[in-house]
Amino acid sequence: MPTDSIDSTLEDLEARHRREKRDLVTKISALKRTVPKGDKRKKKEVSSEIAALEAELKDRHNAEIKDFGASTADSSVSLLADAVASADLVGEGKPKNETADDQEHQPDVSRGLYASNFGSQAKLPGAKKNKAKLRQQRKAEEMKRMQEEAERDAENMVDVAAIESEAIANLVAKDGLAVHEIRADGHCLYSAIADQISTYHGQPADFQTMRKRAADYMRQHRDDFMPFMVTDVGDMFDEPAFDNYCDRIESTADWGGHQEITALSHALETPIYIYQTGMPVLRIGDDDYASKDPIKLSYHRHAYGLGEHYNSLHKVDKQE
Repeated sequence: MPTDSIDSTLEDLEARHRREKRDLVTKISALKRTVPKGDKRKKKEVSSEIAALEAELKDRHNAEIKDFGASTADSSVSLLADAVASADLVGEGKPKNETADDQEHQPDVSRGLYASNFGSQAKLPGAKKNKAKLRQQRKAEEMKRMQEEAERDAENMVDVAAIESEAIANLVAKDGLAVHEIRADGHCLYSAIADQISTYHGQPADFQTMRKRAADYMRQHRDDFMPFMVTDVGDMFDEPAFDNYCDRIESTADWGGHQEITALSHALETPIYIYQTGMPVLRIGDDDYASKDPIKLSYHRHAYGLGEHYNSLHKVDKQE
């Protein structure tokens, strides 16, 4: 999920990323402890959830680093312009707008007007300010140089999103499917499932309906979900935390994941298949509802800057 943290420096961003990685390790450890010994089905579900959590964190970190570089470069260019415009270096001669009258009233430093009683010349007023401007200017120039290097590197980078999109298209084509684009607005999982229900199961549906179905099922079967859910610091969910989580499913644009997919599979009594690159098709609810025509979605890690997106998969012979 997107973070609300504001990182003023790259060091702040990296520090938060390290904390989030440690938190994820704690969360994964807690999830593994919830698997009963010998329960292969639960182990498979937890393994899938762990893989999704790791992929989500990695993709979000990469996106945040990329976004941070772009934002700092924009501010640095402005900073450089201000620094150059206001620079007033000591010893560089008469200022541009200085008049003869101004020169006449300038202190004669050579005669010791600002000299100490011991004959040594004191620092001119504004010297510290000028040094700060110089440091600011050098920093801005360095940031501009780094941004230019990043832009040159970006020109030579592989378009990961395009490669992933092509790979998914080829993957689903083997099963007679094609990607049907869903709007990326935080509701994509629920909108994609609603599209499948409306298109292939004869029931009108929208994302609000799917959110409510998921939240209601989780509330009614909390014992099936709470043992697998932990807070950001790795603590097991208590009742208030779980209730708040379900409320947010129903009333916000929070992204959906493995828990919500599982809940909707049971609520709709329909298997849900997730196609993604580098992994076999994830089949949720297949054991319980094998006789039902499955809902089929594609999961994209790199389609958008946010790093996670679900699309609906249509049969190729479907008239769009």
